[in-house]
Amino acid sequence: MQTIALFDFPAALAPVRPRVPLALGEMPVSSVPAAYDRGHLYSPKEGTAERVDHRPGDRFAPLPKAPHEPKAWGTWWRAEANAPTPDYLGLEPGDVITLVDDVTATVVSTCRFGAVVRYEVPPSPWAAETHVDMYVTARNQFGHWYR
Repeated sequence: MQTIALFDFPAALAPVRPRVPLALGEMPVSSVPAAYDRGHLYSPKEGTAERVDHRPGDRFAPLPKAPHEPKAWGTWWRAEANAPTPDYLGLEPGDVITLVDDVTATVVSTCRFGAVVRYEVPPSPWAAETHVDMYVTARNQFGHWYR
């Protein structure tokens, strides 16, 4: 008798190796530019990248300055800032990081502007949300990520 399998699993699954966090003070190999200044890791933007020592991005130049007009800003956000990237300063989707308040968060996605992370919030009678999403764009000297 032949059985029908819904999924074909390999005989031995490859072991999942956790990624090693980037050492403090080290500039990551990243698709976006990386700078390390006064204990903080960040991606320099156009205008500041010329004045700081930084490692160029593998795929992207420094993010251009945002225009002030609302319509132009929306175009800039969609075309430039929110362009998907494989990583942001070494962060990749699925990585678990620590935020400034010692909260653990998981990286959901990355773009030129930063990384979207998700963390759980305690139950509350005033809110129905179980988690919150936010951007992180820099890491401090203690290894905590923030916006």
